Amino acid sequence: MKKKILKFIFVGILLFVAVIAIEICCIYAVHGDNTWIYLKDFWNWYTTLFF
Repeated sequence: MKKKILKFIFVGILLFVAVIAIEICCIYAVHGDNTWIYLKDFWNWYTTLFF
């Protein structure tokens, strides 16, 4: 039973990482060399929204 739960958790983490990687690749395709600046601006907006 524990192995099954750990397997689901591991698959969930892998899916989460895969989605984040795909999103970063899409952002890079749209923004090119300005990807890091875009991510920093987005993070600043996100933190000011919730804090």
